[in-house]
Amino acid sequence: MSFSFKVVFCIALLLAPLSAWAVHPLQVEDTATQGKGNVLFELNGDYTKDNEFKTTTMNANITVGAGQRTDLVLETPYLLQDPSGVTGQYEHGTGDIRVKLKHQLFENEVHQSMGYQIYADMPTGNADKGLGRNDVFWGFKLMDSQGCCSTIYRVSAGYEVLGRDVKDLHFGNDYSINFGFAVEHKLTEAFRLLAEVAGENRREDGLYSRPFTALFGFKYDISRSWYVDVAGRAGLNRYAEDYTALLGTAWKF
Repeated sequence: MSFSFKVVFCIALLLAPLSAWAVHPLQVEDTATQGKGNVLFELNGDYTKDNEFKTTTMNANITVGAGQRTDLVLETPYLLQDPSGVTGQYEHGTGDIRVKLKHQLFENEVHQSMGYQIYADMPTGNADKGLGRNDVFWGFKLMDSQGCCSTIYRVSAGYEVLGRDVKDLHFGNDYSINFGFAVEHKLTEAFRLLAEVAGENRREDGLYSRPFTALFGFKYDISRSWYVDVAGRAGLNRYAEDYTALLGTAWKF
């Protein structure tokens, strides 16, 4: 991707309107939902370097409040790989689209809440170019949040498996167990610091990997329905990426 295109894309993200309950740039999902009839639209971009592989992922996501505690989400990624891990050449195109259902189970008077999420990746990306998996990928995640003073603590744990393994009841063939802990601290009414440690235990094509990462960043609320987020994520072991730069914006209406 050319330098000028990167600059234009970053400026577009910063100038677009935004909202307040998107998961980006964290991997640990929040338990909050949009509320019935509310809509959240997100634009975000991540640049990842992993050894000689460099990947830019641009996402346009929409979240619809289907109920007071239930959200429906559509995530549409566009990938630019330099080079692709499959072809060894520069490749770009639409990745696998993800659909999610998120439900908050409860929220009590001491600001503790729990929820779950079910999602599926549709094989819309070109697997021959390394842009997709060529199979449906199912996932389930449990989340818990606890607010205390000006800080929110979040934990999540999930399981992912290929669709063909679900069909054959081979849940241990290709799978991923993911987990994480995140902290969001409000310095002012508009400015929040973010920190996260996340890990994964993955088995794919008979090979095991256990990537661990750490993230630091911030969110800034431009208005009550518009924010931007900026973060950096670094790999903590040989299985993880070298680093990822993350930039996002969203708005609610």
